Amino acid sequence: MGTFSTIKQEQNRVIAGAVHNVVNAIKADHEAAQAQFTATSSLHEGLLADIQIRQFDLIADEPKSLGGTDQGPNPVELVLGAFASCQEIVIAAYAAVLGIEVQRVNVKATGDLDLRGFFNVCDKIRPGFNKVTYETEIITRETDEAKLAQLRFFAQNRCPVLDILQHPVETEGNVTFKDKVELAAYVSE
Repeated sequence: MGTFSTIKQEQNRVIAGAVHNVVNAIKADHEAAQAQFTATSSLHEGLLADIQIRQFDLIADEPKSLGGTDQGPNPVELVLGAFASCQEIVIAAYAAVLGIEVQRVNVKATGDLDLRGFFNVCDKIRPGFNKVTYETEIITRETDEAKLAQLRFFAQNRCPVLDILQHPVETEGNVTFKDKVELAAYVSE
């Protein structure tokens, strides 16, 4: 048995253990199932946004053709990246629980967007994606068709970001305005 396989098996044990711990905690206390995630962002210069998620700093920008400086992916590309990585994580987690050794997962997500909606050229066209397509490729030596069918089911039905893309999510919020004096006081706090 090679080193790669040994490392994968240990990773799978760690992942499966973590999944089992969370599932057991949720079964014992349904309140433990409630989770909240937060991201903040500040637009400082041009179209360049500084995003903070937990201890991570990311940026979003637009390509030069849309007025940005092309220093990072744009927000809709980040959505596709979030979806692709979520697919991979869901597959890795469920594969570990099912005892499937996965060598690699590749996901290509493509979003079709009609810019007339974003640029307010036509109010009948939505500003967001009108279609997202994806190809998920799982590289594994597993041959048990029942296990592979379960893994496919989980990839298609338990990916949170895929669910967000497929079903409307209730949203609420507001837009407020502050003047420079208020902003200076806010920043100095």
